[in-house]
Amino acid sequence: MTSKRVTPQSLNESYRDLIARARIDLAFIVLTVSAAGICSFGFQMNSPAVIVGAMVISPLLYPVIAVGVSIFWRDWATFRRSMTSFAMGLGLALLVSVLINAAIPSETRSEIADRLYTVPTFYFVVAFLSGLAGAFAFFWPRIIEALAGIAISVALIPPVVMLGIGISELSRELVQGSAKILVLNVIGMVMGAYAASAGLTWYARD
Repeated sequence: MTSKRVTPQSLNESYRDLIARARIDLAFIVLTVSAAGICSFGFQMNSPAVIVGAMVISPLLYPVIAVGVSIFWRDWATFRRSMTSFAMGLGLALLVSVLINAAIPSETRSEIADRLYTVPTFYFVVAFLSGLAGAFAFFWPRIIEALAGIAISVALIPPVVMLGIGISELSRELVQGSAKILVLNVIGMVMGAYAASAGLTWYARD
């Protein structure tokens, strides 16, 4: 009989790694600012490829997954730190987006921007599955490389940047639409990460 690939000890080790990645540090700040800047110029250039590149770079995925996992494990200290990290990352990305669009007003919209407002419920479902897969990738051995694809699928940074553009343009419609997608994405990811934590904890039990 083969041994389990996930154990309580491996869950704890992976959880510590997730907490470390979700912390605000220089790497988190640089990657967040870079992702927001790249995504902003991606919208300026009307280039989906550039926007997708920003989605891979963005570290906002980590604190969101950490929030969902910490809720299941009732680790309220990590929950508060992860919420703070996400809030600070969100604030940085918004600031970069607002400043870039104020300096260079956007005259075009990428096809990704148009798709942000098609069937918002689908974004919640995708975010839930992304949170589920993201937490699973963190805790299951040797598949953490899948996080790049998960970061693309959940699309966290584009609605944040679009929210910043909406703020700079004083566009109520753009602000409301982007904020709705962002909230749906975050809630869906948190719920997915919670579900993955529950399943893996049950699987790893003695």
